[in-house]
Amino acid sequence: MEWDQGKLSRIWQQRQRKPAGGWLNQSVNKFLRQIIIPRQKKLSRLGQAWIELLPPELAEHSCLENLRGSQLRVLVDSAAHLSELNLLLKEGLLDELRRMCPQVSISRIKLVRGQWYKTDEDGTKIPRFGQ
Repeated sequence: MEWDQGKLSRIWQQRQRKPAGGWLNQSVNKFLRQIIIPRQKKLSRLGQAWIELLPPELAEHSCLENLRGSQLRVLVDSAAHLSELNLLLKEGLLDELRRMCPQVSISRIKLVRGQWYKTDEDGTKIPRFGQ
């Protein structure tokens, strides 16, 4: 029997162990590439635009919570800051966000009073995720 290099190479490749869950890895990678990464890029640009458009004292008291459909939900930690953000919305904040982030469809910004952080004994804000 004659063994050429091509035949040996094919036999070697066939005998290599395939990683368990290979189809699952492919599915997860496809999901990440097609859904998660593009969405993350859009939302990170939206977050940057939010910080650029707001005065620093307002930006630190607000947090983009989520984007569902075309509604952006923003948490604001006090009534005073919520009132200031409402004024900015009336002055065209939504239009500026649309201009800076044309790839993200936003029809409405909903401001909600709430906290996304807890404070330690020194008064430092510690973000809470998934709560």
